[in-house]
Amino acid sequence: MVYRGIRINRISLSNIKCVTSGRIDLNASESLRLDRSNILGIYGQNGSGKTVVIEALAIIKAILSGYQIPRRYLDIITFGEKFGTLEVEFAIIDSDNTDCVAVYCCEIEQRDNPNEADVKNGAEQKEGTPSILVIKSESLKVSGLINGERYPSQYIAQSDESEDLIRPKQKCKLLFGEDENTYKFLQLHKVLALYGSRSFIFSHQTLGIINDNPELDFNRIILSLRYFATAKLFIVGGEMQNEISFPINFVDEHEDGGSVGRIPFTLESKTTVPKRIVDVIESVLPPMNHVLPSMIPGLNIKHKSNKLSLDEKEDKYEIELFATREQGFDFPLRHESLGIKKITSFLSVLIAAYNDPSYVLAVDEFDSSIFEYLLGELISVIKESGRGQLIFTSHNLRPLEKLDDTSIRFTTTDPKNRYVKLKKKATNNLRDMYFRVLSLGSNEFELYSSESKHALALAFRQAGWKE
Repeated sequence: MVYRGIRINRISLSNIKCVTSGRIDLNASESLRLDRSNILGIYGQNGSGKTVVIEALAIIKAILSGYQIPRRYLDIITFGEKFGTLEVEFAIIDSDNTDCVAVYCCEIEQRDNPNEADVKNGAEQKEGTPSILVIKSESLKVSGLINGERYPSQYIAQSDESEDLIRPKQKCKLLFGEDENTYKFLQLHKVLALYGSRSFIFSHQTLGIINDNPELDFNRIILSLRYFATAKLFIVGGEMQNEISFPINFVDEHEDGGSVGRIPFTLESKTTVPKRIVDVIESVLPPMNHVLPSMIPGLNIKHKSNKLSLDEKEDKYEIELFATREQGFDFPLRHESLGIKKITSFLSVLIAAYNDPSYVLAVDEFDSSIFEYLLGELISVIKESGRGQLIFTSHNLRPLEKLDDTSIRFTTTDPKNRYVKLKKKATNNLRDMYFRVLSLGSNEFELYSSESKHALALAFRQAGWKE
């Protein structure tokens, strides 16, 4: 049994890209109790740590889901540092008997991949052996009211490269029992998880043992975080993409069990998928088409699919999305403007984040190619009547006129203190305040570092001079 609601309460980063140290408090516990939306917008100049937050959440999602850390994040550790640290605090609510926080922390390190090394016949390892990110240590601790019993802050599990399976030992027995064969099985998979760029605490093998006693309080927290990361936490962006993907909010029940969340589907071309994925896409288009015309008048989305083989045993379909207009014509969505494709790409998960109080959507460059006024209206609607959590980065300043200072963080020029909040008075406009601090500076922190306008003009002029 999983908990009713989980949200991200705090994000702390250390030695992750341009962030030597940074902390963002989202204060999501109260809004979760009230089934209200919780919004965080991150603003700042280019290269100052906005996207890093989304990338960090993408890594946490992979770790808690039991998957390998994607290779695209291989170089995410700050250059010159040995390892980086990610820490996320989760607010967990379940009726009146559970109101607690869980804190997951991990240290990641880049190492040579022993699976790719050429060590046969005593040969030295080849230069340039592919690297991997390993989780050199990880921990999960909880505090608060759990199933009617109040717990002080304590570790559920700590795992590193020591011989201990999990520390503290009493928690290890509580999680896994005392069967010797179980311990031998998990010891093997602990090593495999390390060099598979995966978490041991949240590995499929560990969760398989824990799932035998799902009603134990600590076991239930781990299982709930796994379900949250897999089914309720969506990341849009935070990576370099040549194509616009199509994340979909769904729970797909079938003979093999079930799957949730993202499917491998793109808006830029035809995609080959099994029939059950075609059925999933058919199911999510009606709610999307209920909202889409209110954002882009006259626009609806439909799909066309064709079976690739006449063989009844083959289950491959080619599917593509089409934009259809009130005028009666339609054409492939890939030929639509970038703005329409961007809105379509995350509309399904945005609808889920609006309606589900335990749903968390993190979007990098939320404003990209979206009409400024529409962006403001979206933010207003989610703030006033939404129920989920939205975390986004943006360059467009329109949301600053719609949100209060508790919902906005600004990046600074100081890598040791990357994220700050501007204290707004009741009569202040946050957008005006931001411009004023950019222009005049602040005694507390620096938000923007650049040469003067005249120096910039001189640099352009000198760049164009010929000897």
